[in-house]
Amino acid sequence: MAADELLVRDPRVDKITFTGSTAAGRRIAAICGERIARCTLELGGKSAAVILDDIDLETVARTISGAECFLAGQVCSSLTRIVVSRHRHDELLDALSATFSRVRVGDPFDPETQMGPLASERQRDRVLGFIDIGVQEGATLATGGQRPAHLERGWFVEPTVFGNVDNASTIAREEIFGPVLSVIPADNERDAVRVANDTIYGLNASVFTDDVEPARAVAAELRSGTVGHNAFRTDFGIAFGGFKQSGIGREGGIEGLYPFLETKTVILEERPGRYGARGS
Repeated sequence: MAADELLVRDPRVDKITFTGSTAAGRRIAAICGERIARCTLELGGKSAAVILDDIDLETVARTISGAECFLAGQVCSSLTRIVVSRHRHDELLDALSATFSRVRVGDPFDPETQMGPLASERQRDRVLGFIDIGVQEGATLATGGQRPAHLERGWFVEPTVFGNVDNASTIAREEIFGPVLSVIPADNERDAVRVANDTIYGLNASVFTDDVEPARAVAAELRSGTVGHNAFRTDFGIAFGGFKQSGIGREGGIEGLYPFLETKTVILEERPGRYGARGS
């Protein structure tokens, strides 16, 4: 038995909190269920950016490109599903392809570098494997998909954008954990919300619109622990966590403290002394 599983099984540990993959979270929750132990799980995501029709797509492309190459896309709450009206799909795909293709990939210690390598060879191979699956399943590879031509060593992958992605396809369902975006066409705003919610995950999302009123309205319909406006937004000083298989409970803020506490009721025959101590 692995040391981490021993920790989860140990009856002296009252509360487990875990951040990581949904697969590992399922195992932890199962073990905690066996001994009725409490757990907080912050797990994976396949977060959607819902693009409404009133916003400038060049601005959207610059914003998403600037955020989604952070840590080479190895962020659980990364906005990797870009849901846009069908009649604007090609324009957004072109804009994202142009901005992503200009991202400088290289040595993370070079101040000119905008995106470094993936964490390991295994992760690089996993990301490339998903890219191959995306091509095989018929999505349009608009840019990227390979090792950068100028880098012969290291676990690098080009920032990659797929278009015409079916939301039921592998690259739209699985958390890739790399710099790979899927642009998914929707029939209208209602359909875009449906597509965004059609996932086992619900960690993060964003609504891109110039009008705060529809941003708030759409955000209310998204089954996601966090919804940003016109950007990838998060604040770990307040409650953070996911719906569905993105986790159980919250981290940060008052809500993040509650799972570490238990309500205890003590009923006495009479009121104790000022400090409630013997002999007082």
